[in-house]
Amino acid sequence: MKNLVFKNFIINALGILCSRVLGLVRDILIALFLGAGLYSDIFFVALKMPAFFRRIFAEGAFGQSFLPNFVKARKKGAFCVNIMMQFSLIVLLFCLLVSFFSSFFTKIFAFGFNQETINIASPLVAINFWYLFFIFLVTFLGAILNYKQKFFITSFSAAFFNLSIVIAAFFVDKNYPLKTLYYFSYATVLSGVAQLILHLIILKNNPVIKAMILSIRLKKSKTKMKSFYGNFFHGVLGSSATQISSLLDTTIASFLISGSISYLYYANRVFQLPLALFAIALTQVSFPKILKHIKSNQEVLASKFMQKAMAFLSILLCVSSIAGSIFSLEICQLLFQRGNFTREDSIQTAYVLIAYLAGLLPFGLQKLLSLWLYAKFKQKTAALIAFKALFISLLCSIAFVILIKDENLKVIGVAFSSSLSAFYLLGANIKEFGFKKFFGLISFRFCFLTIIALIIFAAMLYLTKPYILNLFIWIYMGIKG
Repeated sequence: MKNLVFKNFIINALGILCSRVLGLVRDILIALFLGAGLYSDIFFVALKMPAFFRRIFAEGAFGQSFLPNFVKARKKGAFCVNIMMQFSLIVLLFCLLVSFFSSFFTKIFAFGFNQETINIASPLVAINFWYLFFIFLVTFLGAILNYKQKFFITSFSAAFFNLSIVIAAFFVDKNYPLKTLYYFSYATVLSGVAQLILHLIILKNNPVIKAMILSIRLKKSKTKMKSFYGNFFHGVLGSSATQISSLLDTTIASFLISGSISYLYYANRVFQLPLALFAIALTQVSFPKILKHIKSNQEVLASKFMQKAMAFLSILLCVSSIAGSIFSLEICQLLFQRGNFTREDSIQTAYVLIAYLAGLLPFGLQKLLSLWLYAKFKQKTAALIAFKALFISLLCSIAFVILIKDENLKVIGVAFSSSLSAFYLLGANIKEFGFKKFFGLISFRFCFLTIIALIIFAAMLYLTKPYILNLFIWIYMGIKG
């Protein structure tokens, strides 16, 4: 991996790390004030809606379609003006629609909620959904920064969302959870405004922004959009499949014991830390590089780049899975077990976390391999793969919920279904990439030595776990004393 790419990965990872650390602080505070029950389930459903459409229209389909078409566009300023104006209007109208019919949309996202719970949740859904409008603009501006190989601002700006919840926590009381929900919801929207302002400040002298302004002044914003929308709508299908899977998990969990939605949320938040820090950070900086090689008909260089990226990512994700599984309970206790979040909640969340971590490696690798499809403008193929994975996840979730008799174990089955679908995603992406080409990237000697090293690492970590915990307790008591 070239030095520039590695440097960009480190910079991007640091930005994501800042955001995720603040995210964990945010989740600690949510667990403190809302626990794992009715009010936390309501808040997570209210957050789920803008997050769902954000990953479809912003980070997902939009991000996968915008950059390849932006690179090809001759009139980049005109292209960006068209995209920004058309999508901003669509997202704005959508936000208004959800605001006026919030009860209907809440029922879709939490079908298991009774009418009383729907009545409490719907105003919060209406407030939180406006975050989508601001975050679309942030994603659009962030894509322009990524084109210039500047990744830190966008990855770091997500910390504003977490920071806003942390600040709001200073003004709430755990004895008034409903009031807390409103404070957290307004803080969510304001964080989107803050992220947008930051990007506008950073991009004020950017040549692409200047080209956009010039295009508007000269009224020459007409440009071909057919290719973009074709890729975008296929990207919407692919991204929506992943998000529908998450939505269905929430919907299924709403029928299970109280707190099930929260267990999935808290465990997934921990799971997302290594996934974002390593897989997402690496894929974000890799995409422009792969695009450049493929556009220049240098597939050999692109393949060599993929080889190094895959080896690097695999080791990081395997180490994270092993350490996260062995210390799952301790992680959940350290992060969440305080206030309204009990020890029983920690145990349940820890088991759900292990179920998610089983799919960390395939989830991460398929993200990297899917870049090849997007760079080749095969968004339709990626969409079909994603929907097949959605179907597998749904069938497994329903099967586990029906077959498992213990109510506490059903939610673990839902999380494990997600991991099973990740293995299909990886296999399908390898097939599209080419089995021969894929196995040509793998050094079996390196794989064998890595597996042996990981087995030794897992055994040593498990055997030394009591001593590691005692060391942390000794350090904690020393600091406290």
